[in-house]
Amino acid sequence: MKYLSLFSGIGGLEYGLNKRAGCIGISEIKESYIKIYEKNYGKINNFGDIIKMDFSKLPDFDILIGGFPCQSFSMARLRKGFADTNAEKGKMIFYIYELLKEKKPYYVVLENVKGIISHNNGKTIIDIVRLLSSLNYFVRIVLLNALNYGTAQNRERVFFICSKKDFKIKEPIIKDNSVLFRQIRDNRKEEYRYVAKTDFNLQKIEQKRLFNFELIGGYDRVGTLTTQEGCGEKLVYEEGIDDYRYLTPLECERLQGFPDNWTDGIGNNDRYFALGNAVNCKVSDYLFNDYLPSIWEDF
Repeated sequence: MKYLSLFSGIGGLEYGLNKRAGCIGISEIKESYIKIYEKNYGKINNFGDIIKMDFSKLPDFDILIGGFPCQSFSMARLRKGFADTNAEKGKMIFYIYELLKEKKPYYVVLENVKGIISHNNGKTIIDIVRLLSSLNYFVRIVLLNALNYGTAQNRERVFFICSKKDFKIKEPIIKDNSVLFRQIRDNRKEEYRYVAKTDFNLQKIEQKRLFNFELIGGYDRVGTLTTQEGCGEKLVYEEGIDDYRYLTPLECERLQGFPDNWTDGIGNNDRYFALGNAVNCKVSDYLFNDYLPSIWEDF
């Protein structure tokens, strides 16, 4: 079995699939992402920007995967959806449609944020399902939370599961929801970066602002990582010195299910940005090696 990866990022979505299928190539344009991807997966065909891609010249493949840009559908943004013309981000699904119409892979797995379910009062997700169904795919939707698959991060993501053959959806199972932050914390104190003690930051620590820091203790789980500094407005409380620090890149890797040092080799700001955008590897592993084989024949 062969797959094509779109919007590949640093390889989180294919992390589980890579154990059972070969990759014909990726589509990624951000240089820091490509550097991380090639460090971990090796040199591979990068077909570049999907907008400029000649789909007819692509090799054949069996499964298309991609976490298509979610900014337009995120509850944290303006929710413009298909009307978003910023760098064509809101229209990527239509390029995916044209690619599928040309190449006709048997399986498709697309990932997006939970907010896509409620976007435009539920009309957006219906439109996407209709678009994929018009290409003779049977489409089902499943919501998976990284918290249930061996990480300490509460991160819900929607997966569009598509096959040329009809199939019955199953309720996902909880594999492991026991992991706590203390089990994945980075003990290298030299890597800690403490928050500046400005009046504004102290008010956010004391939960006195409209948008406050998320405070993390050793027995806590962590909220959804983002692309902000330290993968979001999150601070770890260091009890011994009564101080607060940002998450380290290593902790963000572990919260996203990546092997340690996956993102080494680029600056920390780029590491945080890449990890905040990534698909959780533990979720990918469950999806491709447990869940999909139970509902798709011959997968």
